Amino acid sequence: MHSTNCLNCGTGLEFNQQFCSHCGQRADTHRLTIRHFFHEFFHAFTHADKGIFHLLADLATKPGVVARNYLTGKRKSYFNPFTFFLIMMGIFVISNKMFRTERTDAVVPKEILAIPNIQQREGAIAMFERGNRVSNFMKNNGNVVSMIAIPLMAFVFWIFFRRKNFNYAEHLTANLMFTAFANIVFTLLIFPLQKLMQGSGYVPLLTLFGLIFQVAYFSWAYNGLFQVRSAAGKFEIIGVSILSILVWSLFSMTLMAIYIYQSWNFYQFFGRMIR
Repeated sequence: MHSTNCLNCGTGLEFNQQFCSHCGQRADTHRLTIRHFFHEFFHAFTHADKGIFHLLADLATKPGVVARNYLTGKRKSYFNPFTFFLIMMGIFVISNKMFRTERTDAVVPKEILAIPNIQQREGAIAMFERGNRVSNFMKNNGNVVSMIAIPLMAFVFWIFFRRKNFNYAEHLTANLMFTAFANIVFTLLIFPLQKLMQGSGYVPLLTLFGLIFQVAYFSWAYNGLFQVRSAAGKFEIIGVSILSILVWSLFSMTLMAIYIYQSWNFYQFFGRMIR
C-alpha cells in the first residue's frame, strides 16, 4: 500500500516518493505474510552488504579493518554489532548448557562432613554451597559474564592506547565485536571437545587453548584497528591483550572469593587455587 503519510512517523509523502524523508522507512508498505516474514528473516542474516554472515566472514579475515570502518563512520555496511553480540552470546550459553561437563549440584565432600566442630562444619558447608552457586552462575550466564568483562577489558586497552584517537566508548564497541567472535571458538570447538574428553586431563588444556586463541585474536584485531607496523607496537598489543585477560580474571576471582568466604579470609581462595 502507498499512503499519503508515512505509516511510521506520519510525515507527509509526495506522489511516487519511495522513502520517508524524516525516518527513512519505505513509503510502499504491505501487510506481512508468511512469505514476507521468511524473506525478511533470511534477508537480515544473509544480506550481502550487512548480513550477520557477512560480518562473521569479515571478523574472521580482517577484524581490525571491520572495527576501524565501523568506528570511523562506515556503519550502514555492517550488521549491528550490539545485536551481533547478543546473538553470539545466546548461542554461547546454549552450547555451554548442551555440552556441560560437570553436575549442577555437587555433593558436599566427605572431608567437610567429617569436621567435628558443628559450627565450623556448618560454615564450611555454607561456603561449599556458595561456591557451587558461583560455578553454576558462571556456566549458565556466559552472556552476563561477558557483558561485565568487556567494559573492564576495554578500559585496559583504552588506558594503554589513549593516544590512538579512540575514546573509551569506541574501545567498548570494538571489544564487543572481538569478544563475540572469539567466543565462537568456545561455542563450536572447546565446549564439544570438553564433553567428548570429560574425565581426562585434557579438559583444562582446552580452556587454556581457548584463552590463548582469544589473546592471539585480540592482538591481531587490534593490530588492524591501530594499523601497527612496528614489531615493538605489535608486542605491546600482545602484552596488553594478556594483561586485559589477567585483570579480568583477577577481578572476577576476587568477587567470587568475597562472595564465597564472606569474611576477610577471602584471600585464602587464591591459596587453595595454587595448591
